[in-house]
Parts: sequence; C-alpha cells; structure tokens
Amino acid sequence: MRALRQSARRARRRIAGLPDELTQRGDYLSREEALHRLGIKPQTLYSYVSRGRIHSIRSGRRSLYSREDVERAQSRTAARSGAGPAAAGAIRWGEPVITTFITEISAEGPRYRGIPAADLVRARTRFENVAEYLWTGQLPEEPVIWACQPVPRGFDAFVATAVRLHENSHPLQIMGLVVSALGIGEGTRRERIRRGRTPVEAARATIFAMIGTMGLLGPRRAFTPPVEGVPVAAQVLHAVAPRAAADAVRAVDAALVLAADHELNPATFAARVAASGSGDMHSCIGAALHTHYGTLVGRACDRLEEMFPADATPAAIVERAREMMRTARLLPGFNHLLYPRGDPRARKLLEIALLLGGARPAVRNLMVALRRLEDEFALRPSIECGLVALCRAVGLPRRSAASLYALGRTAGWVAHVLEQRLAGFVIRPRARFAGGGTPP
Repeated sequence: MRALRQSARRARRRIAGLPDELTQRGDYLSREEALHRLGIKPQTLYSYVSRGRIHSIRSGRRSLYSREDVERAQSRTAARSGAGPAAAGAIRWGEPVITTFITEISAEGPRYRGIPAADLVRARTRFENVAEYLWTGQLPEEPVIWACQPVPRGFDAFVATAVRLHENSHPLQIMGLVVSALGIGEGTRRERIRRGRTPVEAARATIFAMIGTMGLLGPRRAFTPPVEGVPVAAQVLHAVAPRAAADAVRAVDAALVLAADHELNPATFAARVAASGSGDMHSCIGAALHTHYGTLVGRACDRLEEMFPADATPAAIVERAREMMRTARLLPGFNHLLYPRGDPRARKLLEIALLLGGARPAVRNLMVALRRLEDEFALRPSIECGLVALCRAVGLPRRSAASLYALGRTAGWVAHVLEQRLAGFVIRPRARFAGGGTPP
C-alpha cells in the first residue's frame, strides 16, 4: 500500500505543474493560458484584442481573455492549418482529443492517475478505494466501506414492473431505468443543492442501486436492497450468488477494479458530452450506460457467452470461431486495438479464474480453447473474455459478466464527469457537409 501511495503522490506532482485552465472552471483565461492555447506571441494576442476577435477584461493589475473567444480562434487556426482532417481521423482510434488526468493506456494496461490497475489488484485494493482515488486523486489508506442510502419507497416494485415489459429484458437496460428513476427521485438541481447532496454521494447511491438490479440474475430474481456495512464486491455476490465461496469476493473486486476505467471509450465519451452540457450525475451515468449497452462493448460479454456456451468442448469453441472467421465475421472480445500484444486486463482475470475455478469444466474448456485460438489464429483475449471466464469460475449466472463490466466502469464514468465539469467547455465537434442527394 505504501508503494501505491507513493505512486499517487508522484502522479499528483505531475498534475500540479499543468495550466490552470485544465483543472479549474472559468469563463476567462489568463494571458499565459491564452498564449499557451493559441501558440502565439503576446503581440499577436494584443492584435486579436484590438480587432475585437478576443474580448478582454481587467482583473486587478492583469488582463483576462474570454475562454470562448480563445477557443473559437483556436478552431479557426486549426482549420487553416489542415488540422480538420486530422481531427476527423482522431475520432476513429486516432490521436488524443481530450486531456485527462484520470487514466493512461500503457503496454501494461490502464494506469489510474499514475498507478497501474494491475498493481491495485495485486495489492488487493477494494473497488471503493479505487473509485474514491479516481474521483478525488487521493488513495485511501484503509479499506473503504460506503454507507448505504435507502432507495425510494416502492423502488423494488418499480423494477419488477420494468422487468415485465419484456420477457428477456437485459440487466443493463434495467440499470439504465434505475439510474433515471433515481435522478427523478432526487428532484431538481436546486433541491439537491438545498439538501447538500453532492455528485459523489449520488454516484455511490447509484452504484448500490445498480448492484441491487443485479439481483434479477440471482436466485431471488428481484431487486436486492443494499446491506449496511458490506463492501461492494460482497454486495454483488449477496445479490447474484449468495452461496459463492469466500474467495470469490477478491475475484469480483479484481474484475471491478480492472474494468473501472479505460480512457475515452464510447460510453465514457458519452458521459463527458452529457457533463459538458451541464447534465446532472444521473443523466451522465445514464448516457454512458445506454451507450455501453451496444453489442461492440458492454454486450460483447453476452455474445461470447452465446458463442462459447459453458457446456461446449474446446473443439466446439474453436470450430465456432473458425466458422465466424470463414464468413468474415468479427469475434467479440479479442484483439483489442490498444493492445497489439494482448490485453493485460484479460491476462490477469484469466489467471484469477484459473486459480479460483480451474477445476470447473466450463472454465477448463474455455482456457484450453482460448490457448488454441491464440496459437492457431493469433486471437488474443480482451477483457470481455476475462470477465466471462472469471464469472464462470465464481459460478455466476449468464449476463453477470456484462453487468460487472458496467458496474465497474461506472467508477470511471463518474471520474470523467467530474473532470469534464472542471474543464468547463462544451464538447461540440463540427460536421463537414458532404452535399445533398442520396446518402452513401
């Protein structure tokens, strides 16, 4: 733990030297910040002010410059320099487009504010501690247990009604409804402020409600209220698999920590867009959840479970993969573009799954099949494979992997929402009009 805290302090020192406009919200920038953003000399800045392109005000003995005008000038400069096409390419797995202090993608996997996620798992750091670290930049020294907050009256009945909308409703869909319902129950922003309700408190309550929704997968088949004084990972098992072995708590914690954030994936970007539009915490998490529900990310775990059933032999799994490749179909859960040598998160989860449930046929067969797929077809497992294997090792029901993925990632979404609010700008890209007529 001492080494983790030292890493956190080093990360904070690196952050401290960066310009204020990246960490503080404001409508005006200092002279140094404006020059830094525009990459110009002071004489050019004064010229922009004299021609009315950038509005300036006096604050004491220094001048401040309109953030909006500076960003508009920055956009015009980029367009003239041909940066427009580069920006368009950046949206598609290209160059970074947003500055963040939360997560860095490295060859060893994600680094949360300077600390490798894998190190946090090895140190048996609780998910709550990691979430607080992502949100505040301070890694708690002692294990954290969040205080439970009761859900609104009739919440379990509301969830039961929502489930009846379709016989095969997905847990992530119900989670989205639950988050929206919590937001409605909180009332207006003014009412929340009057009660002293903070965004972080709302985030913790939302995570507990999402765990309760996972009870739909468990033996009760119903919303499971949180239990006071119980860590998050144990709450998950209480809802989904109350008879799971004691060491399963550590495995669930590892899954949640490794899934907690992964930089600017589609759902995280959606959360930041909502935050830039001044959405409340529930709206931002809801935007992320509904984006995460897509088959390419959040439900890739479900697709793996369908393609590689728990009772399938290694030969059947390999043949199924071969058939998909023969018809030029993409296999979900393999060959993540950011990890050409393999996803370190998947390796860690598969290692835990093997240690915990290697004797289970469903785990053993999947491990043999994954090894063959990598040897024969260079298919390297991504985090989705690791989550599916770990859930089978613990004995969790189908769709638990997708639910764990969303639950863990919520910590990262909250961190990005808080950071985007501090950044203080609206995410509003421009589109290049390609003319009328028939769409391509």
